[in-house]
Amino acid sequence: MNKPDQPVLELRGVSKQYAGGVEAVRDVSLTLHAGKLLALTGTSGCGKTSLLKLINRLEEPSGGSVVYEGLDVRQSDAFRLRRQIGWVMQGDGLFPHFTVRQNIGVVPRLLEWDAATIELRVRELMQLVQLDVDAFAERYPHELSGGQRQRVGVARALAGKPDLVLMDEAFSALDPLTRDDLQRDFKRLQTELGFSAVLVTHDMAEALILADEIAVMRDGEIVQSGSPAELMANPVDDYVSGLLDTPRRQMRAIAELGG
Repeated sequence: MNKPDQPVLELRGVSKQYAGGVEAVRDVSLTLHAGKLLALTGTSGCGKTSLLKLINRLEEPSGGSVVYEGLDVRQSDAFRLRRQIGWVMQGDGLFPHFTVRQNIGVVPRLLEWDAATIELRVRELMQLVQLDVDAFAERYPHELSGGQRQRVGVARALAGKPDLVLMDEAFSALDPLTRDDLQRDFKRLQTELGFSAVLVTHDMAEALILADEIAVMRDGEIVQSGSPAELMANPVDDYVSGLLDTPRRQMRAIAELGG
């Protein structure tokens, strides 16, 4: 595990251009330190998911470099790299023909852990994400609620003991109560286990609640980055201010209800 003052992840002038000259990501530079959560946010099509995929080489950059734990990711085998970085996607992405136990144990099996160690890790993670082992270990994804499936997805992402977890709209498909519960549990897990995380979200309220730092994207570029308090106090332009309008209105409406 990295020390708190050490960067886990550095994006250095990263760009991504697709066929036809479409620039999805333009000259992005960011640093993520150990134990912190960075939220990438912005309107649809702003480049945040493309940027996330460049980190674990689901996409390859057209320019610049992605440095993970001091090493340019292009120097690592892509499959090995992905086993070292957790991934939680929208809609959980569980293997439907695997039980909960088998889904959580996927990465440890790929890492060639022995069966006893895998079983201990599965049990540990099920307890951490608040799923009773006896009740849920042998169930299949279709036998679970949306919140339960997403808890399995989080457990699977953490199974290989990664220093970094990537999340693409990980909580967006859940109902508000389940979403809030899982968000709080994820922050608890991050505090307990000490991993870093990058969260892609279109929901600025979610970014403000969960993140240590927020990077706002527009047309593939970072237009402002900083702590939630910094963005709320000093939005750099009307675009950032507009993204903050919804949580501001919600807070005012709730305050007014209290008299």
